[in-house]
Parts: sequence; structure tokens; C-alpha cells
Amino acid sequence: MRPCMGRSCAPIPERGSASPPEPSDTVAVGPLASACIAVLLVAAVIAWDLRVLRPAPSVARLLPALLVPLAIPLLVPVSWVYARALTTVLCVVMAGKAYELWRGRVPDPRLLEHPSSFCFWLLVPPKARLPADPAEAQRVRAEGRHRLLRALAKTPGVAVLTLVHLRWPVLHHDPWVEAFWGLWITYLGVSAFVDVVTGLAMQTGIHVAEGFDAPPLARSPRDFWGRRWNLVVHDLVFRHVFLPLGGLRRPLRSTVGVFVISGLIHEYFVLACLGHPGRYPGFMMLFFGLHGLAVMVQLAWDRGPGRRSRMARPLAIVLHLAWFTLTAPLFFAPIGEIFARAWPS
Repeated sequence: MRPCMGRSCAPIPERGSASPPEPSDTVAVGPLASACIAVLLVAAVIAWDLRVLRPAPSVARLLPALLVPLAIPLLVPVSWVYARALTTVLCVVMAGKAYELWRGRVPDPRLLEHPSSFCFWLLVPPKARLPADPAEAQRVRAEGRHRLLRALAKTPGVAVLTLVHLRWPVLHHDPWVEAFWGLWITYLGVSAFVDVVTGLAMQTGIHVAEGFDAPPLARSPRDFWGRRWNLVVHDLVFRHVFLPLGGLRRPLRSTVGVFVISGLIHEYFVLACLGHPGRYPGFMMLFFGLHGLAVMVQLAWDRGPGRRSRMARPLAIVLHLAWFTLTAPLFFAPIGEIFARAWPS
């Protein structure tokens, strides 16, 4: 069983046989109607969170704010691969923010005071903060322009990796070679997209937290997951899972909780994007379980024999990259199944 991120995933019809019908959106009354309903439901969830959940948080009011967003991606046509994936991410964020609102733990409550800033807080995934004065707003805008330039600087890397995929599709025959390729194109592509979104959002003067911090330079699993990769999800699970479960006072229990929730979120992502569990059910849970175990082993080592020893940084980076590449097929197999049809071939 191997991942399928490239052209090797698509079955090639025999000569003379009819190709399987592709999903068609030419007469897209059905798909367009579903997409419009999805947009209306997103607007309804925003109104619910603003007018119903925020003034009087309760479990009865929280449940629709959690369950309705998680159902919205199923209305987006499966053939709209990227739209459905982005809708899924947005709806997971909305559900997480609703939970944050219910618990009364919004980092900057000033964002909740006006409908425009409330929508900004709810729809922009990273943690946001209103500026203290016009001078800070100006600095935020400048930082946003820097992120847009950073996104531009990443596009050649994405282009080169795409050309490698087109020129040597055989790389998808080996799950570990494919995983190494997938790690880099995922980081460059996703982080460039996040830089564009946050850079544009910061032109409002509202500061938006970083989404990534050079994950390829991680020296260990703990460094990768705790300080560098997907800081949006990290921030949410740290404040709403890790700390309530005991934080550093009970690090093993808290770490298990974080990686179980992360695995469930990613299993839901696959389910919501495909509309069914796919060919690799449980792969995401296994991937996050292994990495959670690695973090717990590191925690025990750092508090014991490893307290006074420190590995050379270049060696630590290479070893962590090797560990990640070894386990990455578990992650990229279901991700590849989602994007196989949409990827250029």
C-alpha cells in the first residue's frame, strides 16, 4: 500500500477502452446550489456565534456552533477539491473558535466588540490582536507586506517541486521518496498560502500570529510540533487541551490528549474532503500516535539522562528529518488520495 500524490494514482485506461466519466460541473445547478447553501450556512453560523452564543454562552447554544460547521464541507461538490479542502479548514477553525468563545478564553476580547472585528477573529485562523495605537497598526501593515514578499519568495520552490513531479513521476513509486517530496511541497505551498492570507489580513492593522516557523530546521519532534509546525492548531490545542489536562505538571497525559485530538481533526479532514473514510482509515491517528509517543520519549529523556547533554544542531536536524520522512507516508497517503485528481499530471 503506497501513498498517491501524483499521476501514479490515477488508473490508466487500456487502449480502445472508454475512460471512466469524470465528475462534470458543466451544468452545475446541483453543485452550485449546494455551494450556495454552504455559503449561507457559514453566514448563519457567524450570525449565531455573534448574536446567540456570545451574549449568553451555554452548552445548548454551543452545540449548533460546533456541529453545523463540521457538516458544511459535505455540501461542497467533491469535484471541487481545493474549495472543499479550504472549506473544511475554515469550518474546523470556526468550530474551534466557537469553543473558545464558549469558554471565554479569546486572547483579545476587544475583537468581539464590533461585528467586523468579530468576523475577522472568527474567519482568520491564526490568533489575532487589535493594535494599541495607529503607530502599531502601521508596523503591523509593514509586517504584513513582508509576509506577502516572503510568500512570493517561496513560489520558485513550489514551481521546482511541481516540475520534478511532472518530469519524474516515478518518484511516487517509492513511499519514502514521495513523502520527502511531499514534506517540502506541503510546507512551501501551505506556508506561502498562509503568508498571503495573513499578510493581506494584516493590512487592516490587526496583527495576526505566524502560521509556521521554519519547520525543516526542527531539531526534535518536540521542537517541530511545539514551536514550528502549524502554529494555529498548536495554539488552539495548547490552550484548550494541553493546559486543561495539566500542562507541564502532567506532561504525559497532556501530550496524549493533544495528539489524540490532532489525529481526530486530521481524520475528520480526510472524511470531509472525500465524503467517505477513503482507502487509508486510521493512518492519521497512527501517524499522530507515533509522533505523540516520540514527544513523550523526548520529554522523559530531557527530564532524565538528556538533561545535561545536547546534540549538535546540524546532526539533530538531519536525524529529525529522517524520522519525519520515515513516518510521513502515513500522513501523505490519505492527503494524496484527496488531491490526486486535482494535482497536475
